[in-house]
Amino acid sequence: MITNLRQLDLNLLLVFDALMQEGNLTRAAERLHLSQSTVSNALARLRQQLGEELFLRTARGLTPTARAQALYIPVRQALRLLQTGLGPAEPFDPQTPHAFSLSLNDYAQAALLPMLQAHLTRVAAQVELLVQADDADSLVQRLESGALDLAIDYLHFDSPDLHYAPLREEPLVAIGRAGHPAFIGGLSLEDYQQARHIIVTPRAGRGSPLEIVLGSARVRRQAALHLPNYLPIPAIVAQTDLLGTVPARLAEAFAPVHALEIAALPFAMPPVQVSLIWHQQQHLDPAHIWLRQQLIKLLD
Repeated sequence: MITNLRQLDLNLLLVFDALMQEGNLTRAAERLHLSQSTVSNALARLRQQLGEELFLRTARGLTPTARAQALYIPVRQALRLLQTGLGPAEPFDPQTPHAFSLSLNDYAQAALLPMLQAHLTRVAAQVELLVQADDADSLVQRLESGALDLAIDYLHFDSPDLHYAPLREEPLVAIGRAGHPAFIGGLSLEDYQQARHIIVTPRAGRGSPLEIVLGSARVRRQAALHLPNYLPIPAIVAQTDLLGTVPARLAEAFAPVHALEIAALPFAMPPVQVSLIWHQQQHLDPAHIWLRQQLIKLLD
């Protein structure tokens, strides 16, 4: 246990951070531009200085211990603060290699990611995107730790350290198979309530915007299938008599592929706000500012 900071070689924290992110000695060495033996020796020194095991070797790589997991967030935050405070103030050069870790919900993956990747291919070919799972339960923690640079989602968290920037408002629509009787003559509220539906399971213990409106409007849906996200819905409704309620751009993207019917919802439903979400520690980082600007301009 370190009782005096002067006992600790702070360079070892960079090795610890790389090992936590990569979970693999070889990849961590490549990330740091060091040899495997140097990284292995650094890990041994850190273990000796802390007096605790930090990683267990398994067939899948290096598995962090509970102590390592507890250390990771404060170490990551400290490194971010040092990089921001001591690093260069020059604007980010998009022609240099850089990796961004993003969490995109299923809507953003389908409707926004293709155009973002196409844009980056044109203007910043050396930039790499690492898209993580949109686990809402761990989203705030990953933003705080620096394991995640940016999220695109409709969720809002009560944290004073998070920043939000609206990207677009997305209306929801109803979809069904071609020739579905509910769409003949226009989708009525009665048709919508009598049909059986695919329901998207709430994330992070929160009701979706649609569920909140349905509850206040006293509109009921007959559930036939519950899914964790929107992406499979178009293919399923195309082969059944089920209806789905999805973001409009998602419906428009998949309608030609599956010959879908699209209709406005037969009740008042405000559009869903999709936002960029990032942590305060990233707010002044030049690379992060550049990526946020690209996204906002792209979707303006």
